Amino acid sequence: MGLVSVHLIYKGAKYGYKIQDLNISSTAKSALLSTGFTKISDLAGHNYITLAKIFPKNCLAGPIITELNPLGYLLPPENEISVYDIPMSSRLQNTLIRNNVMYLSQLSTMPKEEIMQFRNLGDKTIAELEQICQEHNIQIRSRSSLKETFDEYQFPAKIYPMFFKNGISCINDFNHKTSYDIYSICEQDYPLTMKAYFIFKKNGITLDNLHDKFLFEILPMLKAKLLWKKHKVNTVSQFS
Repeated sequence: MGLVSVHLIYKGAKYGYKIQDLNISSTAKSALLSTGFTKISDLAGHNYITLAKIFPKNCLAGPIITELNPLGYLLPPENEISVYDIPMSSRLQNTLIRNNVMYLSQLSTMPKEEIMQFRNLGDKTIAELEQICQEHNIQIRSRSSLKETFDEYQFPAKIYPMFFKNGISCINDFNHKTSYDIYSICEQDYPLTMKAYFIFKKNGITLDNLHDKFLFEILPMLKAKLLWKKHKVNTVSQFS
């Protein structure tokens, strides 16, 4: 991030500037507000890939990023291969951009079933995409193969798309992760995080520790669930 970008984000945070204060289109403002960005400081640390994960599928992230980048409010993703930087047909490039895929690595976080549903992605274009991914070591996986990999653990079905988004492909990918990492993977769905935690515990998978624990890490599941339902308390610090 350049000095100008740092200064702009710092200034926005210091003075509490809001997204509404930005000199961007009303469409971009509405998209940012709808995904929970209310202050300019909320954009700190984000880049195209992180925003594309957050934006709804019917919202094109590209034009919004194009508006934000010149203002210095976004970090460029590091060590990423842009779809503009490699040879490909205009048909394939346009298809990827229309589906908010600007970097090849994004494809590895999307199930093959979803990619195959991209409009204008015919057999010839699919073959081209597969060739490009092979050349750049990008693995496109199917949702069914991920479910088969984790079948013995019996995770809730709704968690598999979240695994895809976060590049989780095997149980070893949870090494050195904390319960807060799982909470983030589960998109801050506390009940789902709790279920995942007890599945890990049942199967002898130990997560790294943090000072502030979730209540389900020190209490039986039913008690932790009750405290969350009745009082929306989910961590030890909140309880104390």
